[in-house]
Amino acid sequence: MKYNPKNIEVELKLFNKISKNSKTTQRSISKDLNVALGFANSLIKKFLKKGLLKISEAPMKRYIYYITPKGFVEKSKLVGEFIDSSLGFYRKAKDEYERQFIKIRKLNFNKIILVGMGELTEIAILSASMTNSKIFCIYDKNSNVKSFCGIRVINEPNFKKFNKKKTIFILSDSVNSQNLFKKLVNQNFN
Repeated sequence: MKYNPKNIEVELKLFNKISKNSKTTQRSISKDLNVALGFANSLIKKFLKKGLLKISEAPMKRYIYYITPKGFVEKSKLVGEFIDSSLGFYRKAKDEYERQFIKIRKLNFNKIILVGMGELTEIAILSASMTNSKIFCIYDKNSNVKSFCGIRVINEPNFKKFNKKKTIFILSDSVNSQNLFKKLVNQNFN
């Protein structure tokens, strides 16, 4: 059975949270998993029903959760699914970046600027290397590092140096890059 990658991550976080501290509250679980309290409650109930967790009462209306042997088996399966899902995402992202870099080379752009710095940035840099494409720099307004994976990082570009027709920006952070890109276009390339 294929799992939703987001569900895998939440369920693994629940197992890890209980492994670290069995005397935890549903409120702290929901906070650590970044989910609603009701969702944390239903997830715990689901795990209890499946026999993945056991519960016992503790003083002050608290509960102690135990991962069962069946729960450890399920956690191992989830780890495998998570790795498989992550590798699938990596392969898709790498292939897409490689296709884009090949197109960019054919269009004779001389400056490639990655916009944003996150997990995708590393994949973009690797893909650029595999297609013999040279990345000019990484633009991330919020970064305080000067270099990332050997590529210069800038947070205030000087657009007078760039030929608008020969410079291309590629989004490389799934969280912040679209906002960065919009600001970049609105402020400097209009």
